[in-house]
Amino acid sequence: MAEPKTPQQTTIEHEALKHITSALRTVMDWHPSGDEVARKLSSLRFIAESFQRHLERLMALKEQDGYLANAIDEKPNLAEKANALLLEHDRFDESLHRLLLKLEQISATDKQAIDAACRDLEELLIKLDDHHRREAALMQEAFLRDEGGHG
Repeated sequence: MAEPKTPQQTTIEHEALKHITSALRTVMDWHPSGDEVARKLSSLRFIAESFQRHLERLMALKEQDGYLANAIDEKPNLAEKANALLLEHDRFDESLHRLLLKLEQISATDKQAIDAACRDLEELLIKLDDHHRREAALMQEAFLRDEGGHG
């Protein structure tokens, strides 16, 4: 079976990331009692690592296979916006790496530190949602906007 074309593969990765994000938020919203705090931390670590792998894969597809470069080729006036989005990919990678290190260093009994890590993760997810919206708007502007002039 042939490899899916990049747009299909990107769509699949985006959907997978949505599901993983939902699972991550479910665990983040869990309010465990007593000895279940360690389970929450273990689940957070596991799902956050999966989230990181899928996010890296999705961003690599967008970068390596030229989505943003193609947008610039199509509409050079969008270069500044596209380059800013590419820089954000690096920032997300760095932030997520720091958060995963933080999760690894948290004691399984430190509920306050786990709650703080959840807040940090939620903040990152909100920024990522905003990033994806702006990326989609840029793609729409580059490839779908009708320039008019057709009679």
